[in-house]
Amino acid sequence: MQLSFHALAIFLFVLPPLYSQQSKIIELRSADRLEGKMIDNEEVRDLIGKVHFVQTTSEGSLVKVWCDRALRFMKQNKIELYGNVKVIRDSITIRAKEGVYHGDQKRMEGKKGVQLLRGKSVLTAVNGVYYVEENRAHFLENVILIDTSSIITSNEMFYFEQERQSIAIGNVHVFETANAVHIYGDSLVYLEQQKTTYVYKKPRLVKIDTSSSGIIDTMVVISQLMQSIRDTIDRFVAVDKVQMVKGDMAARCGEATFYAKKDVIDMQDKPVIWSEENQVTADSIRIQMKDQKLQSLWAKHRSMVVSQADTAFPNRYNQLTGRELTMYFHVNKLKQVDVQKNASSLYYLYDNNAPNGMNKSSGDRIIIDFIDGQVDQIKVIGGIQGQYFPEKMILNREPEYNLDGFKLYTNRPKRFGSNIINE
Repeated sequence: MQLSFHALAIFLFVLPPLYSQQSKIIELRSADRLEGKMIDNEEVRDLIGKVHFVQTTSEGSLVKVWCDRALRFMKQNKIELYGNVKVIRDSITIRAKEGVYHGDQKRMEGKKGVQLLRGKSVLTAVNGVYYVEENRAHFLENVILIDTSSIITSNEMFYFEQERQSIAIGNVHVFETANAVHIYGDSLVYLEQQKTTYVYKKPRLVKIDTSSSGIIDTMVVISQLMQSIRDTIDRFVAVDKVQMVKGDMAARCGEATFYAKKDVIDMQDKPVIWSEENQVTADSIRIQMKDQKLQSLWAKHRSMVVSQADTAFPNRYNQLTGRELTMYFHVNKLKQVDVQKNASSLYYLYDNNAPNGMNKSSGDRIIIDFIDGQVDQIKVIGGIQGQYFPEKMILNREPEYNLDGFKLYTNRPKRFGSNIINE
């Protein structure tokens, strides 16, 4: 009986593994030519041209492998793959220039440029290993993960198929394409089903905005942990020791949430915001941006605005406090402050630039209008109370008159390039 070359190749290729565990069997489906040789006292089959073989997993699915040339080491049950390497298992496709397939461990090693494709996600690296039975992969060197809304780069990445989870390590960079936001960090966990990314170890968020006039305004945020949540309301959450700088505005807090589509920033846990010469504190603060410019700032509960009255008198600070406080801006310049509910103000007076005492006022509501950053008028509405303190009474005793809750913070963050420094 004569065997065709194709049948003979299958017979020779499969025969040795039949004596081992059934799950380790590799079945050759096609090859243009087969040659036998010995390498280091081991029988090796050299398969050339349109090589295709399969192996059955413990779950019953097939691992399908193609390449231009393969060297099958019979004793090791190992196959070296060369040229146009492609491996398919269920929804996973791996491509590489070269690789090694280990039949006993069901492990595929890709070399000299590896690509993993799953749905609309593409993961590339210089080298990578795919563990067939464990449904996981490990990629090294110049790792890039691209999906429909982000690009992640790192030195190293672990991919878990069943959990749909990726872990990146070393020089992590996330670029959110829809929002043009960059996040940098040391390590990252990406949960595909939850559409959530966690960046650890002093992550840094950078968003570069360009106004209609062409002026570039960069926002930088640093914290101990950062999350990117992509759902119907895309948002970024910075947690623990949060610092932010954008133009003339800087901030600190325990937690901040950035709503990309709404252009809103919410700050909780002892927030402090500096805008030009104003310091704002409250239990929580919301910042509303428009066209990359500060539009309004809303502070809630124990709200207070502090600004230095005169640099010649370092202890003199104009102060506003109330349960709710809203600051309105025009072209990033303070236009109005509206304080409601238990509103109080402390304002230093001047006569021809000479100090002339101080006014304290309180009421249900206080509205202060500004022109070019300077106070234009003050309106006190409802339950009005006021008191004037002459200059001789307050001179060198200014701290005694500060409003309840007054505290000056001197640790204002500053931006240096695309990072934040503290002086």
